Amino acid sequence: MLRCETIKVDALSRQDRKAWAEMALATGLASPLLHPEFAEAVATTRNDVEIALFRDAKGVAAVFAYHRRPGGFARPIGSAFSDVHAILRREDVQARDEELLAMAGLSRARFTALFTPDNPPAEGLAPVGPSRAAVMRSTSQALLAELQAEHPKRFKDFRRRLRKLHAEHGDVQLEISTDQDTLDQLIAWKRLQYRQTGRHDVLAPRWTAKMMHTLFAKQDGAVRGRLYTLRAGGRLIAAEYGPQGHGTFHPWLAAYDPEMSAYSPGHLLVYLLLSRMEEFCLTRYEMGTGHEDYKKYFTNHGSRLFGGLARAPHLEERVREAAMQLLRASLALCGERVRGFGERMHSRIDHIAAAETSAAGRWAGFTRAASFLLAGQRGQ
Repeated sequence: MLRCETIKVDALSRQDRKAWAEMALATGLASPLLHPEFAEAVATTRNDVEIALFRDAKGVAAVFAYHRRPGGFARPIGSAFSDVHAILRREDVQARDEELLAMAGLSRARFTALFTPDNPPAEGLAPVGPSRAAVMRSTSQALLAELQAEHPKRFKDFRRRLRKLHAEHGDVQLEISTDQDTLDQLIAWKRLQYRQTGRHDVLAPRWTAKMMHTLFAKQDGAVRGRLYTLRAGGRLIAAEYGPQGHGTFHPWLAAYDPEMSAYSPGHLLVYLLLSRMEEFCLTRYEMGTGHEDYKKYFTNHGSRLFGGLARAPHLEERVREAAMQLLRASLALCGERVRGFGERMHSRIDHIAAAETSAAGRWAGFTRAASFLLAGQRGQ
């Protein structure tokens, strides 16, 4: 029989951590975001991290790392950087996600990229994937040949741009950087990109910057922050940063020098990284969900993930759902432009709420998002 205890990360025993890591590997995703060391890094930056440990006669049966918010609401560990998450469990455990949430004393959980063995998944969840990845099955050269066969013109263009970059700016070098200033430059590029596109700046909250630097400073263990840089003639022109572990690199931040955009430096960084995966101890380059066009050129594998609001079977949740249905019905009665604004704003609000832990931060984010969307409405 399953029983659940809720603990802080520092209360995990060595055996608990070993069982957790084994369940993470058993998903087949080999994601550093599912490893206990990622949860530990996040827990150093936020005080709302909890671990639901489920045990039975065999030991640890399931685990869910999350941020507990008011009203029994939960978000997966590391939101909004948790590009893949799961309520991990042993293969012989039959309990479903919503049942485990209820056992942990949670009323509901917001997922954006959930891996789950439940078929069908919990009510309220819908496919959001696939999470795209480049998986090296034998050698990096075999991987490149596989991708090139799917997109020969695009890979020919990569090689042409690489030659042009070399000819016009000097030696092109891809390397791992341990320089703090280089990471700060990447963060500055990314924050500028957020301002220009009107997206919420998820790097503004103190906890996100601290998490980035905590992982970057890690020198040992299974999971650490990894910064890949592309330079031409010694000049930094592109960089990617994210957690790496179990042979998987999962970039969070990717940006390039706007002055070098004609060379597509971001694409060239990925192209060169995939060509040297053995050297960097990688077997998988994980890109997550989303519809960015560039991903299709570097993808030979997809993982099915789900997003939405999973609810434990409680009465109060049915009341909240009735309220949401009323809101959706009200929006349906509005004009197309008003309804479209409402839907886009709802998506922005959830993204902001995942990153911001303070009321002031959430309110500032909501205000900026509404202003940007309204400006777009007026321009139509």
